[in-house]
Amino acid sequence: MLKLVYRVDEIIMSMRLNNKKFGFTLSEVMVTLSLIGVLATLTLSTVGSSVQQRARLAEFRTAFAKMEAAMKNITIDEGKVYSCYKIPDNAAEDDFGLSINGSPSEKNTECKAFMDAFVKAMGATRKCENNAVTEGCLPGNYPPAPGGNFNVTNSKAYVLDNSMVIISDGTNYMRLFAIDVNGRKGPNKWGQDIFAFSTRVSESVLIGNRTFVKSVSLFPPDNPENYLGGDASKTTEQMMKESAGIRE
Repeated sequence: MLKLVYRVDEIIMSMRLNNKKFGFTLSEVMVTLSLIGVLATLTLSTVGSSVQQRARLAEFRTAFAKMEAAMKNITIDEGKVYSCYKIPDNAAEDDFGLSINGSPSEKNTECKAFMDAFVKAMGATRKCENNAVTEGCLPGNYPPAPGGNFNVTNSKAYVLDNSMVIISDGTNYMRLFAIDVNGRKGPNKWGQDIFAFSTRVSESVLIGNRTFVKSVSLFPPDNPENYLGGDASKTTEQMMKESAGIRE
């Protein structure tokens, strides 16, 4: 009997020692939970940012595809290329596989007519052609382009049937315009949901000693750094390449 009592005492003592050896104090538990919380917050932040980037890329891809289709439809339906375009540089010819023969010249005589045809083909449901902000197509806090080359205050804007907004500075029209791929919704930041474009020659032919422009397409604007709104922003060219699955 004494041996049995002694054995029970040994077991209880062993359990106490084990509990003491492997147990956690309240402060240790709190520190652990705090670390888990911090890690969870960082993980959720990273995941959230990644989801936003994919969503913006999808919106950009949709906008770009719609604009390119509109450009082609205008040329087919009207049987002509509007005299409103710039000439791509050599880097653009290499990057985008253009077919430039001869020496086309820049044109700007039909830019307003081209913009009218473009917004119609894009499905514009509302037009603000005097002041996009005061007429309600753009919110009052809409930001100007960081480089100062795009005057939003006195701009024209066209709200599309999918809520995207095309913005023209009222001077260059199709030679320099922007699109907000998610409309009036935030963040309304250049290089995140606002992207600038320029129309440039994409194909031309040389017949005799004359150059004829066969098609124009959408390209990044000159001085792309003037349209970046912070570290998280991307140039139009970067977004075009990502949309096409091209990784540098």
